[in-house]
Amino acid sequence: MRHADTAWRMVIELVSGLGIGFAIGFGLDSVFGTMPIFLVLFLLLGLAAGIKVMLRTAEELQRKAAEDGQGDLPQARDDTRGD
Repeated sequence: MRHADTAWRMVIELVSGLGIGFAIGFGLDSVFGTMPIFLVLFLLLGLAAGIKVMLRTAEELQRKAAEDGQGDLPQARDDTRGD
């Protein structure tokens, strides 16, 4: 997967968490008439959920890169032996 695709995936995961948290919080505040309380609470929970999903995606991509050998740096040549 290219880097731009990965970045967009992570942005979408974060924004979707915020959007879902906003919708739930706004809906609960509309039902109970407590305008900012649930909105703020669920926005923060949505942010935390979005960040958690982003970190899980990053770990998955890092593990996949390590399995493919892309995550390893090339070995430096040892010039001190005199080969």
